Amino acid sequence: MTGLFAGILVVATLSACGSEGGGSAGGDDLDTVTFALSAPSWNAGYTTLVVPEAEGYFKDEGLDVKVELFPSGTQTAQQLAAGGADVGLMTGEPVAIGHAKNLGLAYFASYYPHWIYSLQLPKGSDVRNVADLKGKKIGVTAVASSGGTFARTALELNGMSENAAALVPIGAGAQQINAIKSGQVDALALWDTQYAIVEDSGIELTPLPVPQTAGIWGGGFAATRKTIDKRKDVLERFGRAIAKGFAFAQANPEAAIRDLWKLHPETRGTGPEKDAMASQAKILQVRLADQGVEDDDWGRIDPKAATGMVEFMASAGLVGKAFPATEIYTTDLLDAINDFSYDDIRKQAKDAS
Repeated sequence: MTGLFAGILVVATLSACGSEGGGSAGGDDLDTVTFALSAPSWNAGYTTLVVPEAEGYFKDEGLDVKVELFPSGTQTAQQLAAGGADVGLMTGEPVAIGHAKNLGLAYFASYYPHWIYSLQLPKGSDVRNVADLKGKKIGVTAVASSGGTFARTALELNGMSENAAALVPIGAGAQQINAIKSGQVDALALWDTQYAIVEDSGIELTPLPVPQTAGIWGGGFAATRKTIDKRKDVLERFGRAIAKGFAFAQANPEAAIRDLWKLHPETRGTGPEKDAMASQAKILQVRLADQGVEDDDWGRIDPKAATGMVEFMASAGLVGKAFPATEIYTTDLLDAINDFSYDDIRKQAKDAS
C-alpha cells in the first residue's frame, strides 16, 4: 500500500505544523465549518449532503458550511490533520492507518453503514476470479483513491503483489463510462453509488467477491479528536443538519434531487427530465439504505461492524495490528445529532414541490 502509506506520512508531517480549524464566524454570525468531501465530483449519490444547504438546515443550525471536494480519502485525512478542514467524509482506511501515526482522527457519525468498495467486471471481461486479475487493468477513479487501495488489498489477500495488476484512473462521469465501454479496463474497483451510475448507463456488471469485506463498517464523518473536544457543539449541529437532509431525502427523493440540480446544475444532464429523475432517484436510494432514518436514529456506528473493519485492515496489512475500533470513533455526539423532530422534516419534504 505504498501510495496510501506515503500519503499518511505526509499527513503526519503536516499535522505537526498545521492548525486546527477555528471557531471563526461566517456571515450573519454563523460558525464556519470547512467540510472536506472525498469525491471526484458531485452526483446523485451525494444528494443528502446538498439538501442541508438547499433547505436551509445548515443556516438553521447557525452554520456556514464550505464544501471542498478531494479525489481521495487520503487527501481528506491530510486536510483534517493539517487543520485545512474541520470535518471530513471518508471511508475507513485513512483514519485507521492514521491511527498508527497518532494523527488523532475519529469518526463521530456513520455515513457508510456497510463497506462500499467492491470489485466488479464489465460484460466481456475474461476475468473469472481475483487470481485472474494478474496482468490486467483495473479501473479506479484515481490511483490514490480508496478504490485503488481496495484493489491492491484484494490482490494481496489472494497471494499476489499489490502491483500484479495495473490501476487505470478513469475518473467519473462521462469519462468513466467511456473508458469502460471502450474496453480500456478489465475490472473495476469503485464504490456502491458509482456502480449504480455505471449500471444506469447500460453497462452490465458482474461482482467479483472479496469475502473478507462481508458485514464490515464503511466509515463516515470524521474530525480530529481536538476538534471534537473543542467544537463538539458545532459538530453536533453539523451532524443534525446532515441527519435532517437524510430525513428529507428519504421522505421525498425527487425534491432532494431537485435540490441537487439547483445547487449543482451540471448533475442534471442533458436528457429528458423524467428520465434523469428516475435514474438519479435510483442512485440516491443506494445511499439511503440502512441509515436508521426510519427509526429516527441516523448515524449510529455498529460496534461489531466497526471491529470487523479494523480486523479486515489488519489481515490485509493496511494496519500493523488490530486495535480496539473505539479508538477511531465516538458515539458521544449522536444523541444531540438526532435531537430534532424527524416528523417535521418529513412533512416539510412531502409538502415540497
